[in-house]
Amino acid sequence: MQDDGFDRPLDRRTILAAGAAVPLIAAANPARPPALIEDLVDWPAILARHDLIWDRLPRSWGEAPFLGNGRLALSMTETKEGGALSFALDNVDVYDRRDFSWGWPAYSRARYHVGDFLLQPVGRITGARLRLDLHRAELTGEVVTDRGAIRLRAFVHAEQPHMAIELETSGDEAGCAWTWHPTPAVSTRPPVRTAADAAKYEHDYGQPARIWVDNPPGERRDADGVNRWFQPLLAGGGYTTAWAEQAQAPNRRTLVISNAMSFPDSGSLETAARNVRAALAADRAKAGLAHRRWWDAHHRASFLSLPDTRLESFYWIQIYKYGCIARPDGGVIDTHGPWLQPSNWPYLTWNLNVQISTYALQPSNRLALAEGLFHALDTHRDALRRTASTVAPGAAAIGHVTQQDLEAPMEADRRYEKEWGNLLWVCQLYWLQYRYTMDRRMLRERLLPLLAEAVALYYPILSEKADGRLHLGVTYSPEIGSTRDCNYDLALLRWGIGALIEGHRTLGTTHPMLARWRDIAARLTPYPVDEHGYRVGADMAVQPHRHYSHLMMIYPLYLENRDTPAKLPLLEKSTAYWLDTAAAAGQGSGWSLSAAASFHAAFGKGDAALGSLKALVAGKSGIGKSFANTMYAESGQNIETPLSGAQSIHDMVLQSWGGAIRVFPAIPTAWPDLIFSDFRAEGAFLVSARRIACRTAWVRVKSLAGEPCVIECDWGGETPILKGAGTMRRLGDRRIALSLHAGEEAALHLPTLVERLTVSPLPAQPGTSNSFGVHGSN
Repeated sequence: MQDDGFDRPLDRRTILAAGAAVPLIAAANPARPPALIEDLVDWPAILARHDLIWDRLPRSWGEAPFLGNGRLALSMTETKEGGALSFALDNVDVYDRRDFSWGWPAYSRARYHVGDFLLQPVGRITGARLRLDLHRAELTGEVVTDRGAIRLRAFVHAEQPHMAIELETSGDEAGCAWTWHPTPAVSTRPPVRTAADAAKYEHDYGQPARIWVDNPPGERRDADGVNRWFQPLLAGGGYTTAWAEQAQAPNRRTLVISNAMSFPDSGSLETAARNVRAALAADRAKAGLAHRRWWDAHHRASFLSLPDTRLESFYWIQIYKYGCIARPDGGVIDTHGPWLQPSNWPYLTWNLNVQISTYALQPSNRLALAEGLFHALDTHRDALRRTASTVAPGAAAIGHVTQQDLEAPMEADRRYEKEWGNLLWVCQLYWLQYRYTMDRRMLRERLLPLLAEAVALYYPILSEKADGRLHLGVTYSPEIGSTRDCNYDLALLRWGIGALIEGHRTLGTTHPMLARWRDIAARLTPYPVDEHGYRVGADMAVQPHRHYSHLMMIYPLYLENRDTPAKLPLLEKSTAYWLDTAAAAGQGSGWSLSAAASFHAAFGKGDAALGSLKALVAGKSGIGKSFANTMYAESGQNIETPLSGAQSIHDMVLQSWGGAIRVFPAIPTAWPDLIFSDFRAEGAFLVSARRIACRTAWVRVKSLAGEPCVIECDWGGETPILKGAGTMRRLGDRRIALSLHAGEEAALHLPTLVERLTVSPLPAQPGTSNSFGVHGSN
């Protein structure tokens, strides 16, 4: 294909010539001393062994290649009837804006699939070969017909609001043609259309709902050489798909597409068209370079190589996926991600899905992408206050489900109106964002005010009982049931109060509620337990279910942990009982397996963690299925499940809760060698480490904020050699304290290690590269 900037290798000179401010790990700087660790990673090569490859056209969403830029998204399959290619177009901003008299968000404010561009070949398809290039974030391939061939390249631009599909044809396939097929603007959860539907709705959800009135039909509004399809909404505004095809040669042409949403006006018409015109007028080489530069920097943020190449591929595909689904100002990661599939869940889900979708961004050193969540919380604080207003004026809460504007009254769905802990759980992620950066301005101006309002939700239901303890009234443990002294809420409230106290101590500030917070911390009732371990709450034993909401104090909060060995039997018994009862009832899910891996990692059990992780990747859960492209679905797509598998790997190789950086805390016996670089740890540290022949060979730590640093690893009584800045002292057999100022770094290595300290990938296992995608012709 003609050189448009996508075919040139991305070397350092190319990046600097384009004026890119990209932190290249391997770039030399003569003004700096030699690096403590030599970086030998060939990024295009390492990622190429993880590219997804198709030996035939994908036939379903679970096989489809996927592209995205945080808002806009494409995926590609063969049409159901066969014989044509379908490129599905989605935009996370496309959702209805009706008020809640139309029902809770699944009905009144559902996300809509935008539509599909179909490419119809002239001839009959006889073969295809596709590759999803992770490093360049583009789909390339060739479709062969009995009348010629179509070579294609597709991408969603990383930084600009458009996507492009480039075709190069041979033979009669110069006549292949595009057609646009919009999807009707109606929820994939069937709406209330009759009086009988309305009666059932009120019975199921405890609120009345209006009989559905369809949105107005979409209409073609072409202008100035740009094709436009406008879908108006009954509530006002609407969304526009704009496209134009540009020929570069007789057999080479490019389809450029954009989509925009506007409310309450129809400004999307001009916005989408303007995006297309700008893409057509832009320098293609520079646009291509900017796209690839963004993706190169995204991948370079940190590095991991495992001795299991298939699992390593799974990990890097999730990192690629994050580049498709998140941006600093791109909103919250949707239950589906940007690729909306028909399901009962066309919205954001806040009792687990949003949270576990985000965790892996922080330790993998991609904190800017996690900011999309916190930007949404900051921007829509008034919506959070409105949600709490009927329960505790002056507090903040988030409903069971919302759209990107976070609007949803707690009582919109009576099933979940007492699910109060969700915002506190999100605040724990916000707290980790602070801990990974030590950004005190974030803590003071953004996080602590929100956290105080999230805690205030509980004041009306806290009461002193005869035992002198403070007890909670009835709340809802996600997906299990309602109970007094619900462990989900007790754990989150205990964590939230502790974070408020610690945050103000760190800042040296006070607060009118500080004395009350300390009283709550001192007198909050212990977690209800029985012979099986932690209960759901005072009135409810553990039920067979996939959700671990009653175990939050163990993971992800680490309030109860193995640093107190006497507690470990209770923690392990509670976790085992939950997993066993769920599995026996067929209630386990893919994200139960990723959670199980993280629980096992919290206990230091690497073999058990790996077993759960491999079961997830293989799709061995009671509910749900993992697919050839690493996506996962239950009744519809659950983007969080494979993403949480990436976090399970992080939990196995690095943990930093409780004031210590635990290097290789839960490594299975099958992983004698392992390497990671520039993972983040609490206290704002960048950590790299290498494991050789079942031992930690070296650890490098860079302090970004000058915080106290304690390293825990398997060196026993052996004293490592210190290189670089700072000083070290032993705190015990497994712990070493490092003294580093902000900006300083140090490397520790075993005295017996004589080789260079290098970051480089482990060898690929034979026959395991490019194991995802569709292989074979069936």
